Amino acid sequence: MVKEYKILETENEDHGFWGTARLGLRTKRDMPKLWKETSILLQKNAGLTPEQTRELLDSRWGRHFVDRYIEELRTNVQTFIETVDRVITRDRIVKDYRYYVDDKAFPEHKPNPYEGFSEELTKLCKKYGICLQVVGGVRLCSADEIKDLAGYTSDLESGDLLPIWRRD
Repeated sequence: MVKEYKILETENEDHGFWGTARLGLRTKRDMPKLWKETSILLQKNAGLTPEQTRELLDSRWGRHFVDRYIEELRTNVQTFIETVDRVITRDRIVKDYRYYVDDKAFPEHKPNPYEGFSEELTKLCKKYGICLQVVGGVRLCSADEIKDLAGYTSDLESGDLLPIWRRD
């Protein structure tokens, strides 16, 4: 069954996604297709409503988003859409939506697995005599995402403990 997506027209043709993307496109007539395909991806991958999709695309986020992938857009619309489809996740878009559009949308919650992780991490730190000091850097992963975790870097000189993903 194919899901139908409702596409709302931009209310910000001069700025945001529409205004910035229009400047980067080789063929301006591709703009409606680009708007539609990007809107569908936001709704499909992030679960946004049509109204939330338009608000996010029309915000400063839309401008910054296009700037981030401008080379793909200059190549062609399909390259842009394929790239965006790989990078858009619900967690990332929800965080961006909170920041750029509505800071009260999508209230955050701390899942129970995080509490268990913190307890186990404390035990490991005590066992090995290593204390992690990290600012930010916590990423909650879905069951599908965590399957791609290959391990962690162990760069003692920098102190960085970064995940290594199989897809990288």
